[in-house]
Amino acid sequence: MKWSQATTSDGQAFVFDDRGSGPLVILWHGYPDTPYGWASTAEFLAREGYRTITPWLRGYHPETVQRGRDYRMTTLSLDTARLLDALGEDDAIVIGHDFGAALAYGAAAYTPDRVRAIVTVAIPHPSLVKPSLGLAWGARHFAELRLPLAQRWVQRKDFKYISDEYRRWAPGWTGESRDRTLADVKKCFAEPGNLDGALSYYREFNGRFGRARHPIAKRGLVVGGTADLIPAQAIEATPARLAEGSSALVIEGAGHWPHREDEPRFQAALLEFLKSVG
Repeated sequence: MKWSQATTSDGQAFVFDDRGSGPLVILWHGYPDTPYGWASTAEFLAREGYRTITPWLRGYHPETVQRGRDYRMTTLSLDTARLLDALGEDDAIVIGHDFGAALAYGAAAYTPDRVRAIVTVAIPHPSLVKPSLGLAWGARHFAELRLPLAQRWVQRKDFKYISDEYRRWAPGWTGESRDRTLADVKKCFAEPGNLDGALSYYREFNGRFGRARHPIAKRGLVVGGTADLIPAQAIEATPARLAEGSSALVIEGAGHWPHREDEPRFQAALLEFLKSVG
């Protein structure tokens, strides 16, 4: 990927890959991942006539840290609009995985005039995430990554903590693309500032999504797998919380990275949805 940079009038910088031309699509990555995880899909969409912007989440790149700006969900919900401001663009289709999906829901809820449609991966509508003992154990990183020694714990033994998350969250994902993605994350988090930024999302997470907990009047495609932390039923129920014409794709056997674990199926469904948006 080739990195560009744009800055808002108040000094918030974004670092991103920019390719193709046509309707604008933003692809937000999640944790533990980097923009490189979207490289194949960004190139696919560029070939199909879309302009793709693939940014680093704020805090995952040293140039994106803005002093005094928090990482609460209601604040993060404005990052898409701020990125569009920096680009000088009016609106976009917003795609996101994991925390990137939370940004997509938030953008559609808080800045609907800047969002044409959303595609969310591995995260259902926030109102459908129901507490359970199984989810609490599977998602125990939400508690662990808030601890004072979390940064040192994640870094130990060549980021064994991250390797274990990949193994637990996507047990059926193997091969070169998975190994390369994990290596990209380790390289990113080897920079202490980047790891601190990634952990800030967890330190400041309070379980509140504000307006995003209510029905969202935007069309969406929500994608999940049957081997992920969150039950596939929540993915399947999400279109009812979005605008008419929304749909769900559940990939059998896929874990937390369904867009990578069955990339051809994901990309085909994504393209069909984008064409329907127009």
